Amino acid sequence: MLRRPIACALLLWYLAACTTWHVEKGVSPSQLISTKHPTAVRLNLADGSRMVLLEPRIAGDRLAGVSRNGAPSSVAVSDVTQVAIEKVDAGATIGLALGICIPLLLALYASGLALVIAGDPES
Repeated sequence: MLRRPIACALLLWYLAACTTWHVEKGVSPSQLISTKHPTAVRLNLADGSRMVLLEPRIAGDRLAGVSRNGAPSSVAVSDVTQVAIEKVDAGATIGLALGICIPLLLALYASGLALVIAGDPES
């Protein structure tokens, strides 16, 4: 009986996982990509601009990947001043899951309680 609500809660947790950008200090973009193999990186560049690369890879002296609009993109590794990768924010994810599940469970409990109070009309 509780399998469905638990499965729904786990699905919400997985689908709605809150992520934040975590700045990687003391590591070069090349080292980060070769060791952690991130699916996306946020780059701060020397000119003050910021870009996100999906599926990043090192291509010679350049950091290449796909921009959020799907176009191939690359930047010189020497132009990168800061690299950040996405990480799951457990606190925000738990808060979101509880914020959705608790009211849902309360509503289900209240509706079940209302049916018990109303009783069976045929008795």
